[in-house]
Parts: sequence; structure tokens; C-alpha cells
Amino acid sequence: MGKFQALIIQHSIMSFIILTLIISLVSFTLMLTIPNAKIPESNTGLPIWLIAIWSPNIAALIVWATNKSIISNLQLAFSLPKLSAWSLIILTPVLVSAILLGIELLKGVVIEWSNFKVNYILPLIFINLIMGPLGEEIGWRGLLYPIVKENYGWIASAIFVGIIWALWHAPLWLIESPQSKIPFWAFSINVVCLSFLMSMVYNYSNGSIILIILFHLIFNLSLGFIDILGTHESGEYVTKSLFLYIPITIVLSWTYELYSQSNCSV
Repeated sequence: MGKFQALIIQHSIMSFIILTLIISLVSFTLMLTIPNAKIPESNTGLPIWLIAIWSPNIAALIVWATNKSIISNLQLAFSLPKLSAWSLIILTPVLVSAILLGIELLKGVVIEWSNFKVNYILPLIFINLIMGPLGEEIGWRGLLYPIVKENYGWIASAIFVGIIWALWHAPLWLIESPQSKIPFWAFSINVVCLSFLMSMVYNYSNGSIILIILFHLIFNLSLGFIDILGTHESGEYVTKSLFLYIPITIVLSWTYELYSQSNCSV
């Protein structure tokens, strides 16, 4: 047991990734072998899906528990973030959705605003929070990103975490899932763009992931909102959104890098 603990402590990055993949792949195997487990809405499927979705957090907690830093790291992750101009990046999904909806309106597409009800808001927030950002970001941005950033800088870390994040989702293309309706290449580019944007927010948040969770939630809600309005299929929306996310990410990253170098803060 001592050697196993030492291995995790010495190789935290690899230990986290391996643990995350093992937990998620075991969950995915159960989805394929247990009746109704492919459906997250079913009583059988929900706990299995939750374990898969929360696998980055579970892996992070195991790593932190091994080096006896679980309390301090959780306190840091959920501390009040420092707010800056870079915090506004969390509103990027709102901007992208608004532009794409505006384009549809200019094309004369009739948007069924009545499809969206006020009483949808709280259930959408709760479901998207539990089935996404709250289950992932302790792992991705609470543990993995800061460790990689410490050794390789923020740009390389944003790319690395984005790639791992995208690949972690890959099994969802083997079953009927909301993600499987999106071309994997488009999804992956989108995730890497989000990783860059989240990294810029995190870098000025003093180690807090609260804004990151909020950013992730806003992005997921934007997809849900577009789906309810029926203006785009999810795959079409994500593909079109790349024409905005890619230039926004490049411009903001370039601006951020110049700003950071001038202030010697990253």
C-alpha cells in the first residue's frame, strides 16, 4: 500500500488520468451490459451515468486523499474567486448563442420563443449542474490544470487538458447520447477552445473553480436553450459555433498573453 501511495504522489498527473479513465470506462461497460443503463433518465442508468460523469472528481479526491491534501484543496477550489475583467469570459456562450440566434432571425427563421417556459429554468440548471460541471471541474481545473500549468505554462496546459477532456467524452459516440449527435471533430475543437477560455478565467481566480463551474454551466445551458427553441440540431449548432469560438479564443488568448507578459503575472 505504501508503494501504491508513493506512486500516486510522485506521478499525480498520470495517476489522475488513469483513475479517471478506469472509473469512466467501468461505468461505460456497465452501460453496455446492464439493461436500460444506457438511458440516464432510468433508475438503473442514472447512478451509473453519475459515476461516469463524476469520474474526474472521484479521481481527484483519491489523489488528494493519498497525499492528505483533500481538505485544503477543496477549500481552495471553492474559495471566493478574485474577480477581474477576464471573469467576463464566462459569458462567451451567451454571446455566441445570441449571435447565432440573431443570424437565424435575419434569415427570416421563425423562432418559437413560446417553447421556453420560465418553469424550465430551475430544472435545467439543476440537471446541467449535476450532470456536468459540478461533477467534472474539481478534476479538470481543480487538480489537472494547475499541476500541468506549474510545469509547462498555461497555453500547453490548456491544450493538454482540452485534449484529455475531449477524449474522455469519446465513448459517448458509441451509444445514443446527446453528444453523439455532434461530429466528434467539432466537439473536440469546441472543447479545446473552452479549455483555453476557462484557463484564462482560472488564472485570475486565485485557485477557485467557482467561475469555471459557472462557465461550464452557462455553456451547457446555452445548448439546452438552443435545443428547446429548435433553431438548430445540436451538431449543427456546435459546428456553426466554431466560426465564433475559434476567432474569439485566438483573439482573447493573444490579448491575454500580451497582457500577462506586460504584467509578469502568468
